[in-house]
Amino acid sequence: MTLPEPLPGDATNQTPVEDESTTDDATLIELPESTLDYFGADFDMAGLVRRLNDGDIVIPRYDADDGEDLNTEIDPFQRANVWTPARMETFIETLLLGWPVPSIFLVVESDERYLVLDGQQRLTALQCFYKGEYRNGKEFKLQNVAKHLKDKTYANLSRPEKRRLDNMFIQATVVQPKGKDGPQSVYSLFGRLNSGGVALAAQEVRVALYMGRATDWIRDLNANADWRALFGRKSARLKDHELILRSLALRESLARMREDWEVDSVAHDGYSPPMAGFLNSYLGDNRKLQNVNTESLGTAFARACNLLYTADEKALRYTTTLNAAHVDAVLSSLIQLCLDNMDPSVDDIRSALTTLRANADYRDAITRSTSHRDSVRKRLRLAYLAMQGGNLA
Repeated sequence: MTLPEPLPGDATNQTPVEDESTTDDATLIELPESTLDYFGADFDMAGLVRRLNDGDIVIPRYDADDGEDLNTEIDPFQRANVWTPARMETFIETLLLGWPVPSIFLVVESDERYLVLDGQQRLTALQCFYKGEYRNGKEFKLQNVAKHLKDKTYANLSRPEKRRLDNMFIQATVVQPKGKDGPQSVYSLFGRLNSGGVALAAQEVRVALYMGRATDWIRDLNANADWRALFGRKSARLKDHELILRSLALRESLARMREDWEVDSVAHDGYSPPMAGFLNSYLGDNRKLQNVNTESLGTAFARACNLLYTADEKALRYTTTLNAAHVDAVLSSLIQLCLDNMDPSVDDIRSALTTLRANADYRDAITRSTSHRDSVRKRLRLAYLAMQGGNLA
């Protein structure tokens, strides 16, 4: 099944996903003290561009369809909603007029480079103007600006204009993560302080902070044809990546829960809310896939998606839209069964989906307080039992 690709930036072409568990999740994560150091710094524009060109300041980019490696510690990340040329012009005009602009947030990597966590679009516009062309190669010449700046490029600025621009300062908050919980703290901080015009989605921040083989592997899984048919159009905000991550992470918890459903402890199954913190911890612990058998788990994921799509092409839709909690329960359960070589038949899966959709307890677990421990444990148990053909009473 081939799905048409969405038009760039066309939100109406994105697959809607019901997910009340991640609303403001970043502000709910409890963190130990002293996991961040930070300080203020002023950067002149010429110095910023030089550092950008030299790779000492990194604007991380992420293309969900491209395996390009930018060779950065925290690299796979890109804003889905990039600035238009008109907005880039406005920003450069603001600088040339000498007006103040918002500050930026930088994160220190272990090799002392700076990662741009907030300010990607401003710095991209600045770098493009100094280079004299947009990222598509078209000349960057100011048009819809104040009359005395019309047709200006960096190259044809007067010497005084260049000096004024080069010597302008932009304020930066430089954040230094500390210890194992450092990236988690940066995630929480950014969830509170994001100053961009379009707030970043949780997974967009997550792939920047936990870049590694795991996020690359999830990108590969996201290309699976059956998964694409089940989910729909690729998500510009990486929601499809997040649902795969949720299913993989909760599959691990499910494997522990099923040993004894009566045991309810974080130590036993590894799950504790909020969901955002749980997913961050999973990526942090498995960043290099050191604890993951990608061959067997990848095969089980592909098999589960194939079975689901064969049984019902709308299997991941609880009603008319995708429901994140329904997805993680059904997919993680089926992945675990496939790992155990207990694949249900297509008819059994159809019957299980019908049973789950009619079960009131399951409905509550996927629609109310979906990241609460009780809700997570309940829906995983019910989905797993249903896929086995068990009695949900």
